Amino acid sequence: MRILIVSQFYHPEMGAPAARFGDLGQHFASAGHDVTVLTAFPNFPQGRIYPGQHQKAWRDDRDGAIRVLRTPLLALGGHTPSRKALLYASFAASALLQGAVRNLKPDVVIGTTPPPTVGYVSYLLAKRFGVPHVLDVRDIWPEAVVNAGRVKAGPAVAALEQLNHWLLARSAAVTTVSEGKRERLQQLGARPDSVHVLPNGVDLARYDREAQTQEPQARMFLRDAGVPTGKLLVLYAGVFNPPQGLDLVLDLAGERSKRAGDEVHFCLIGDGALRTHLLERVRSEALHNVTVAGPVDRALVPALYRCAYATLVILRPRKDAHTVPSKIYEAMASARPVLLSADGEVARLAERAGCGPVGEAGDAAALQAGIDALIASPSAAAAQGVAGRRFVEVYNDRAALAQRYEAVLQRVVVAPQ
Repeated sequence: MRILIVSQFYHPEMGAPAARFGDLGQHFASAGHDVTVLTAFPNFPQGRIYPGQHQKAWRDDRDGAIRVLRTPLLALGGHTPSRKALLYASFAASALLQGAVRNLKPDVVIGTTPPPTVGYVSYLLAKRFGVPHVLDVRDIWPEAVVNAGRVKAGPAVAALEQLNHWLLARSAAVTTVSEGKRERLQQLGARPDSVHVLPNGVDLARYDREAQTQEPQARMFLRDAGVPTGKLLVLYAGVFNPPQGLDLVLDLAGERSKRAGDEVHFCLIGDGALRTHLLERVRSEALHNVTVAGPVDRALVPALYRCAYATLVILRPRKDAHTVPSKIYEAMASARPVLLSADGEVARLAERAGCGPVGEAGDAAALQAGIDALIASPSAAAAQGVAGRRFVEVYNDRAALAQRYEAVLQRVVVAPQ
């Protein structure tokens, strides 16, 4: 098959959006398929083009066996709704033009969202080429951002919801990352037989290779960032945005700093809208048991997790209960216990995996108790780490998930249009 993937985010950008089809795409290519990713010049999460990258009318790159076609966008920086809207709309317009004029000739087009504008572009390109359209939904916008209070409901949101209903009904297949999202997408207009749950996961072969080869660099990074040796490291790696609720971690650190001889040191690695806020809190509150570092190349993350005593996956309270942060799979793959502070489907997954203490979102006492429990019983902590690793090996290895995704693509390609 010739597979065209439209994704606003791609390597070397951080986070789940870039990782999902970076990994899946490589596996598709390894299986003999011709894979092209239509994407932007790297700018996530700050919305500024990365240093050393220079936008031009288009750029044709290679990422291993994948052709990466980059197209420009208005990356003005900042996180205001207007600037975000310009970022998304400019990529949509640029990608639509780029996809229409390039000699791509795909057999199937995948659009991975959010933002939902990517799905509109991928659908129009699929129509242009006369091939099936597959809509990949990692988070359901606009309702997710409305529920989070980042956007107010109104005529524009209502129009987007109607457009999304139309798109869901007309896509040959809809793929998503959790059972709760499957149910919600069906309620929003997707045909029940068109929706497939293909969760996020970890390319375990790559992960283990990087964990081993990057360990010296990871230890050097932590040392240079000021992380003290001899402490029990609780590590978060990901985006510093409001939905993660990272202020709770600093609250815990403040409480633990009052304990004489406390062994725990927190390290937050990443970037995002709240980076400056977190750094200011650490400085103003003299939180010597917290290091805010990064961002880092994705290849360093597995080794950083292996340097930790425990990993941290956190979400603030939210109205939807079907979000499963992709970082939980990488955390479990490290064979380190996972401290989870979140509600809904991700909490049920962690409990099923037995990968570590689970507390409700925003519950500081539960998270603090979870840390204390891991410290009190190193053998139990190690067992929980092993349980999480085994769970990922069975259910979330990207090699197996890619085969399942490939089967969905094969079915829609051979089905009558």
